[in-house]
Amino acid sequence: MVRFAVYTNEEKTAQRVSAFLRAWAEEICVELQLAMESGAPAALDADGCALLLVDSAGLARQDIACLQAVRAAYPDCGLVLLAEDDRTAIDVYQCHPNALVPKPVTYSGLDAAMERCFSFWQKGLGWLDLPAQHRRVHIPLYQLFYAEAAGRSSVLYRAGGALQVNCALSALEESLPQPPFLRVQKSFVVHLGAVRRVSGGELIMCNDRVISVARGRLRQVQEALAVYRRARGAEEG
Repeated sequence: MVRFAVYTNEEKTAQRVSAFLRAWAEEICVELQLAMESGAPAALDADGCALLLVDSAGLARQDIACLQAVRAAYPDCGLVLLAEDDRTAIDVYQCHPNALVPKPVTYSGLDAAMERCFSFWQKGLGWLDLPAQHRRVHIPLYQLFYAEAAGRSSVLYRAGGALQVNCALSALEESLPQPPFLRVQKSFVVHLGAVRRVSGGELIMCNDRVISVARGRLRQVQEALAVYRRARGAEEG
């Protein structure tokens, strides 16, 4: 598990950042503890924190000095700056943030910042540890696009190609968080983020593989995809 702390005095910003961070953690399969803070930056608790996300709006000189002190005291804690304009960003840049998220905060902007801060939160990643022939493989959950049954084994499809493991799909499914993973038919479990689009009763995956959805599961899959995408696309509304 990793702990993030968000500092902002704006309720709308707090709501957006909280919602998008939880959606991001679900997608990447990170076990996240999220603390929402307000008031003066002097009250920020960075102890055991992997990442601080700080809203630059309204920060005074003494607040920036507090942030600098926190950075010095907790060098293993990353800093993400939420900034509405270049001026406020420049004012806080003396704190040496690891990433910048423009306001209003969007899911894509937050996701890009999290990618730049990977080294701070990577310890919170969920992993698969499975037997494969005469060895074991260790795979981050977020890299798995989908899994296909192959008798008593399963084939994992990921960016690095296909990999057969000595684990039945039903057993593998129990190791996968739901969401973002979902059983769509007898032979397939997919990561909802790897679905490019739905065409009739079929899923077009990010690697162009076409996977048919069981007729009895189609509505469930459509609803799950709608919820998944709404949580990440709500910034447009």
